[in-house]
This record gives sequence, structure tokens and C-alpha cells, in this order.
Amino acid sequence: MQIFDAVRKYKVEINDSMIFSELTETNEENLKEKKIIEKINISKSSFHKTIEYFQKLGFSISFSKSKGIKILKKEPRLSPPEFFNYCPEKFRNNYHYFTTLNSTHEYAVRLIKNEPINESLIVAEYQSSGRGRSGRKWFSKLGSGILVSIILDLSNIKSEDFSMLPIALSLSVAKTINSNLSWPNDIVVNDKKIGGTLISNFIKGDKKHAVLSLGLNVFGSGDEVSPALKQATTMHQEGMIEKGWKNPRATILKNWINNLDKEIKNISNKDKLFKEWSSLLVDKGKKIFWIDIHGKKFYGEFIEGSQNGNAFVRDVDGNEFEIKAEETPFYSFK
Repeated sequence: MQIFDAVRKYKVEINDSMIFSELTETNEENLKEKKIIEKINISKSSFHKTIEYFQKLGFSISFSKSKGIKILKKEPRLSPPEFFNYCPEKFRNNYHYFTTLNSTHEYAVRLIKNEPINESLIVAEYQSSGRGRSGRKWFSKLGSGILVSIILDLSNIKSEDFSMLPIALSLSVAKTINSNLSWPNDIVVNDKKIGGTLISNFIKGDKKHAVLSLGLNVFGSGDEVSPALKQATTMHQEGMIEKGWKNPRATILKNWINNLDKEIKNISNKDKLFKEWSSLLVDKGKKIFWIDIHGKKFYGEFIEGSQNGNAFVRDVDGNEFEIKAEETPFYSFK
């Protein structure tokens, strides 16, 4: 078993994961290099190769004759050696990990456009230009959230079922963290935004791929993760993190990927999928203000979402009609 770090072109194997655990979890003072080498049964050169790799990941490593060797770190990350026992099989050959990246979604799109397309998992601890719907920015402090994009080969899905992908994606997150949803792609808890999703589809003949992205606030407070968003929260703030989770973000990420896989497998069952998604919408009956792509302003009431990802609304004159998310660059619920 291994994880291929596609960024640093390094095969992370079980010995690397074990060394990482020894250097971060052992309470023993004055931990010596020799003892780790003997315990794991590896060569000295292999040990130093692993240490060099950890340094490339951005970890500070302390070497001292009196205090031994250890990795200086605080909270768990989603680095390959830490995600080793969590990573789903399909992404072990293409795991792209960054401490800082402009946007996991944009990076995934570039992979699809510039390279042979492989199913991949892209993870960042921090995004300098995190992307939301309609070009909105997504904010998250370093190491505080889940900032991830997945490239999936969906060639086995019927073209008519692709419209259900946003619903399947949002529903998979809601089932993972036991949350509600807000049209079109917000994840909410107690009427506060805790996350969001984004999708880009790439269809060429019989080949169908998609980039599915998730931004989820895990640690910190709502003010810390998104100062520009008044009604924001985090899983930690809402008491949603279980005590037994050794690496909370890794656990959540693994569970979400598994749930996403289940929802996509059932994507042809549109009525069931939509019913579950609709039952979690918090927008029904709320007043909504929106501006269309032509800059025209509307006021009305949100009635219901639709299977194609659009929304049914009623304007102030009582007229009911459908609006498309991609043609509604600005909207606000009251």
C-alpha cells in the first residue's frame, strides 16, 4: 500500500507513515534516530530519504544530541504520511498535496486541460484565491478547514443524469456532517454557512469528467475563517467534532469521499435523490433578492429547488418562474 505524492513525485509507503508517527506521536524524550531505524527495520539511507521528504512537505525537524529527533508540529494536517491510512484506494496513485495553493478547483481544471486525465485528489491547507460560485472567493485559515477538489471519470453516467451532480455533491456533504443545505450550493448549520461546493464538467465525446470541490470550515470560529461573511460558522464552533477522531479533518474527508461515491452510484434514481436534497433545503418560503446576468434586480420568495439545480421563485407580483444558478451572479436570502 502506498500514496503517490504527485506534486513531489514521491511514493509514500508504510515505512514513511510509521516514521512520521514515531516522530510526532511518541512521548519518549530523547528519541534517537538509531532506535527508529531498528524498530521499523530500515536502512539509514532510507530513513534520511524520508526525513528529506518530510522537509519538502514543510515540516520543521529538530535534531539534537541531548533531545534527539522530532518533528515540530501542532495540529494534524492532510499531508500524504498523515492521510496514509485514510486515503481511498482510487486516489492513492494521484494525491496532490499543497501547504498553499491559489485554488484547488483551478488546479484540477488545469490538470484536466494539460495532462492525460487521471482520477485525482487535490488538497490544500490554505488557498490564496479559493473559488466559489460565480467567481466568489472562499476564505479559510491555514490548516483550519477542508479545501479539496476531486477529478472523477464519470463516463459511465448517462448525459441526462449530469444535471443531478450538484445535488449529489451537496447531499453527500450534508450526510457526512449532518447539516442542512441552502440553494444553490451552500452547506449550512443553524442557518449559518459552514461550507460550499463547486462543480465543473468536461465532456468530450464518450469521455466525461468532472471536478467536484468542497470548502468546509472545521476549526476556529466563523469570524476567523471568513471575516467578510457575517453568518459563518465552523464544525468546532457548532460542537460537531467527535472526541475519538485522531485527525478530524482526515476523518471527515474520508467519510465525505465515501458518501460522494455512494450518491453518484445512485444518481440515476433522480426522484429519491431530489427528495432527500429538497428535505434539507432551508430556503423554502424565505424572501429572496437577486440580480440576473443583465443586471436586472428582482424581489420575491423562494418556493423550491428543481432537479436540474435551478430554483422556483415567486416575484412580488405573484408570478412564478424558474431561475438558473449560473444566470444569477448575485442573490441574497432574508
